[in-house]
Amino acid sequence: MKKIFSTVLFCGISFFAFARGDQELVEAGHWIYDSIENLCMESGIVNFADSEPASISELKLYLQEIDFFKLSEAGRAELKKIQNYFEYEQIGLKSDLINFGIEPSFNLSGFYKTNDDIDWVYDRYERKPFIFVPLNFTVSDFVTMKMDILLGMNKNNAVKNDIYSNVPFSADAIDINFPDTAYFSIGHRLTKKTGVSFQIGKGARNIGKTLTGSMIWSEYLTGASYAQLSIYSPDIKYTGIVSQFNVDRYMYAHQFDIRLFKKLTITALEGIFVNAPVELRYLNPFTIFHGMAPWREYPDELDDSYDRESHTGAYLGIKFQFTPVSNLKFYGLFAMTQFQTSYETSNYPDDTTPNAMGGQLGGRYTLPVSKGRFTFALEGSYAQPYLYIKESPNWSLVRTYAENMGNKKYPFYEWIGSPFGPDTISGELDMGYEVPEKWALNFIYLFMARGKMSGTSVFDTMVSDGKYAWGGVHTNKDYPDGWCYPGSSSEGSSVFPSLTAKELQSLVTPTGTPEFVNRISVRGTYNFSSKIECVLQPSFVFIFNKGHEEGKKAAGLEVAGACSIKL
Repeated sequence: MKKIFSTVLFCGISFFAFARGDQELVEAGHWIYDSIENLCMESGIVNFADSEPASISELKLYLQEIDFFKLSEAGRAELKKIQNYFEYEQIGLKSDLINFGIEPSFNLSGFYKTNDDIDWVYDRYERKPFIFVPLNFTVSDFVTMKMDILLGMNKNNAVKNDIYSNVPFSADAIDINFPDTAYFSIGHRLTKKTGVSFQIGKGARNIGKTLTGSMIWSEYLTGASYAQLSIYSPDIKYTGIVSQFNVDRYMYAHQFDIRLFKKLTITALEGIFVNAPVELRYLNPFTIFHGMAPWREYPDELDDSYDRESHTGAYLGIKFQFTPVSNLKFYGLFAMTQFQTSYETSNYPDDTTPNAMGGQLGGRYTLPVSKGRFTFALEGSYAQPYLYIKESPNWSLVRTYAENMGNKKYPFYEWIGSPFGPDTISGELDMGYEVPEKWALNFIYLFMARGKMSGTSVFDTMVSDGKYAWGGVHTNKDYPDGWCYPGSSSEGSSVFPSLTAKELQSLVTPTGTPEFVNRISVRGTYNFSSKIECVLQPSFVFIFNKGHEEGKKAAGLEVAGACSIKL
């Protein structure tokens, strides 16, 4: 033991507690983004901290504009909470500039619902792994590498109705596909107000701070690999993104953000989804993808015309944030995969291409009172029936995968944007009171009008011999005729087989017999200390026209509780 101890000292390595590196990323959906939004609203400003993940260095830059002495008592407590997170001392090893640390946590949750025909409210996205141990490797404030080690429930089991805890009690229930999040991040602050960073990673991304998930790019798209270059300052930011959804399925995008008068931010994202191997031409940050007309350059056995749309999907996202006065914020998002003018749809009878657009509008008001704040938020969204959907599932804007254990014939599908998918009208009200680092109580009401093409139902109709014909472990392959897109099959749509292609083109949300969903939740959070947090969330769901059957009703109660302990 003495020899081992002497060797460790000789090598200059010691057990040490050290703060986070500046290039560490704060993952999408983290509470820090909510806290920064609260501080900015109280200060009457907006910034670019609604694009996630962002490096700690970038977030520190935005927080420089917050005047601690002008904040309310709740705001000061929230700013201190963020600073404590940045300065959190991880347990690990240190040698000169190189640090290796871990942040273990223990998470126990239980949940129960009375109606198996209703999806979980406290679903697989909400549930934390039973044991969670992020590993960090940093080189001063210039480089960070991170991955998540976990013991948790795999997704096949997480969606089951007879599972009531996040503890995997059997071998086939364990998630062996970790890490869900892993990355290499490098960057540098060039001046006090300008920085650059680059990441190669795997995990969720998000563009826009919303209640129900960004219509443009949401954290509900998980597990995709990406490379990202960011050049940021308080008033101008550029982000270049290449994201791999599956083999030979890539989204290339560039995003520009500008801020005016510290009150208004405007974001424009242009992208193209390509069902082909990586190509250099899409990596040019100042290329207008649409100008390449790449949809004409990939062969298609079913369509060899000059104007065919094959293997590509164009994408446009526009976003704004506006804070007219302190504690009040408005925002809007717009996403589009296709736009046809009325002239095109009326004068070209052979053109059956549908419009594919969606948008969100929302507002948020906070009222600091005593040691906490009241919050009132309202948001509405609308998605056309073919948003994110293209001529083939191979170049539709969706990621698909299957688990390695359990029943692998059931694939998972995740759209690039809203988790509600296309063909949905939704509205959510969220109001509550919070004392930072102490407790919070929120009332949440969600309404959805869902058409027959909402969610991921367009894939459920593609079943051959009892197996899903597209998705999971197999993509980029032949699939049965009847894909939902107009004109893509001689046999018509798999969802609306009786409609002609021209009728499919003019479908309006919600299609068919709409399903009306009403969901009420009360969420209570209590922090016993900075390391122990407990949550209790009862929910009630009532659905009209369940399963798109006229007059059919379903109702159910769900109760979920969770406790998280950081070691």
